Amino acid sequence: MAIRTLARPFVLLTVSAVALVGIAAPSPAAVGDDTSFALVAGATPYGTVLGPDGAIWVATGAANSIARIDAKGTVTNYPVPTAAATPRFITVGSDKNLWFTEQTGNKIGRITTAGVITEFPVTTAGAEPFAIAPGPDGNLWFTEQAANKIGRITTSGSVTEFPIPTAASMPYGIVAGPSGSNDMYFTESAGDKIGKITSSGAITEFPLTNGARPFGISTIGSALWVAEHGINKLAQLQGTTVLEISLPAGTQPLWLAQGPGPTMWVSFFGTSAVAQFTAAGSLQATYPLEAGAKPTGLTQGSDGNIWVSQSGNAKVARVLSGQFPTSVAAPVVTPAGVAVGATATTTPGTWAYEPTSFTYQWQRCTANSTTSCTAIAGASASTYVVTAADSGKYLATSVAATNLNGSASAVSSAPVQVGGTATPTPTSSATPTPTATAKPATTFLTIAGPAVIRRGSSATFVVTVSPTTAAGVINLTYRQGAKRILVPNLKPVNGVVSSSFAAPTTWKKGKGRVIARFVPTSSKVNGFAKSIHLVKVR
Repeated sequence: MAIRTLARPFVLLTVSAVALVGIAAPSPAAVGDDTSFALVAGATPYGTVLGPDGAIWVATGAANSIARIDAKGTVTNYPVPTAAATPRFITVGSDKNLWFTEQTGNKIGRITTAGVITEFPVTTAGAEPFAIAPGPDGNLWFTEQAANKIGRITTSGSVTEFPIPTAASMPYGIVAGPSGSNDMYFTESAGDKIGKITSSGAITEFPLTNGARPFGISTIGSALWVAEHGINKLAQLQGTTVLEISLPAGTQPLWLAQGPGPTMWVSFFGTSAVAQFTAAGSLQATYPLEAGAKPTGLTQGSDGNIWVSQSGNAKVARVLSGQFPTSVAAPVVTPAGVAVGATATTTPGTWAYEPTSFTYQWQRCTANSTTSCTAIAGASASTYVVTAADSGKYLATSVAATNLNGSASAVSSAPVQVGGTATPTPTSSATPTPTATAKPATTFLTIAGPAVIRRGSSATFVVTVSPTTAAGVINLTYRQGAKRILVPNLKPVNGVVSSSFAAPTTWKKGKGRVIARFVPTSSKVNGFAKSIHLVKVR
C-alpha cells in the first residue's frame, strides 16, 4: 500500500567554498576547481542525479531526506516520511518524477519536483534496496543487497523481484545497457561479477577478477564501465570479454558518470578525489576534494559540471569540467526593418550549459553578410539606437556567453537592413489623441537538444524564452503520433528551462516532436509562443 505525503521542506543557505569560482577569484577558473554545498547535519550522501527541473537531487542517507540544490546553490531538504529509512540512491523515472531507494526502510520512494513523496514497500522483508536506475522498458530497476535480488517497480508502484543465481552476491550498482540494448546491467560486489538481466528477468553473469568488489556501473558513450573498488581498477565489458585498466594504489574507485564530450568521471573514495578520463578509459587528470570528503555518487549537471556526493563531510561538490557554453541558436535582431532613430534589440541567442552572463557587440555591415561587418564603437548593450551613419546599411550583433568555466566564442546574428528615418513623435495639439492600448511584447521560444533520441535513454532539451524577463510557464510535450507525454508548468530561470526525457520503449522508430508552449502570466504583458523541435527516435 502506498503512503503519500507532502514533505515539509526547509532550506539550507550554507555554502562552503573550496575554490570560489567566478567570485573575485584570484586566478581564472580551471578544470577541477570545486565549490562545496553543505547538506543537512548528519547527511551521508550517495546518490546524486540531475532532475527534470534542472536542479541536482541528492539522497542524504543517514539524514533521512532528499535534498534539492538549485543553480544558485540553495539547498532545500525534504524529509522522508519513514523514520530512519536511509535513502541511498536516486534517479529520474520515465514519468519525470524522481525515484529513490530506502535501504533500511525497505521501500522505494517517489518524489515530485514539488516535494510530494510517495513510498512503496519492497516485497521481501529486509531486502535493503540500494541502487536504482531507469530501464528501457519505462520501469525502475533496483538492487536488493540483503535479499540478493534485482527488483523492478512500475511507475504505478507494482514491484517484481528476480533472484540472482550467485548466492550472497550483494548486488550494488545498476544501469541500463548501451544504446540498442534492452537489458539492465548490475554489479555483484561480493560475488565479483557483472550481471545482465532481461526485461523478463533472465540473468546472465560475467566473472571479474577475484577480490574486484565491483561497485559503480555506468554507460559511457557506447561502452559499459565498472568501478572495481577492491583492486583499484576500472573494467569495461565488451560482449562477454572484460578489459581492465589499473589505477593508482589506494584510489578505491566507487562510482562513474558520463561528462561532456563524452568524458568519464570517477569518484576515488580512498583518496577523496575525482578523476577525469576519456570515454576510452585514458586518465586525463585527478582533482582532489576536501580532506576526508569520501566521494560517492556523481552526475553531470545541466551546467556541464560534475556534481559529487561527499559522504565523509555531508556536502555535495560542484567540480568544474571545463565545458564552455555552446551555441544552439544564433541571436536575433528585431525589428527586421529598423529605421534611423529607432531602437534595435537583440536576443542573446540560445546556449547550452547555463551561461551566467553575455557580452554584446553591435556591428555595421555594408551588405547582407556578416563578412562585411565591423564593430560599432561603444555599442555593447542588448539595445542600440540606430544613427544616421547606419542609414542604407545593415546591422548585426555578435554575442558571447560566459559560464563558470569561461567564455565561448562569439556568435553573430543575421544582419537586418536599416530603412529611412523613424517617424517623429507628433507634437501636442489642441485636440487630444486617444491613448493607444499597449500591445504585449513579442515572445520567442527556441528548443535546443539532440536530433536523435534512443528509446530508454535519457536526453536533455533546453528551452529558452526571449525576452528572458518574460513571466510565465513553459509546457513541454514529447510526441510521436497520437502518443504524448506532457511536462507542464516549467518555470524559466533567467529565461531557460531544461527537461530530461527518455522515450518509452513502446514508441516506434521514426519521427517524433518536442513541442514547447509559453503561457504568459499576463497576456497583456507578454505574448504566447510556440516552438517545435523535430527528432528521430531510434
